[in-house]
Amino acid sequence: MPDLQIEVTDRRGDVHSFEFQAGSSLMQMCQTKGLPVAATCGGAKSCGTCHVYVQEGYGRVGAPDEDEADLLCESDHYREGVSRLSCQMLLESLVGNLHIELAPED
Repeated sequence: MPDLQIEVTDRRGDVHSFEFQAGSSLMQMCQTKGLPVAATCGGAKSCGTCHVYVQEGYGRVGAPDEDEADLLCESDHYREGVSRLSCQMLLESLVGNLHIELAPED
């Protein structure tokens, strides 16, 4: 039984719901579900093209580390307290719901 229900609002405003499967990052799950998450660097935390806003559940996923925060701050679409790179969101031990919104493309 899955522990985490995720809702992702895409850039058109459509909401996609799915159950998170352990062993994947949020970026991988979004790509598997066909959502437009570019992730140009493949999850290496170097491009920022998987930028998302954590609208519900930010406190459970935690703040970005220093390298991730530096990269996010370079984006014109950075929002303090909600911006994260989906490639860095490994949600192995979380329980509950998350509401994520895809950030606009830079």
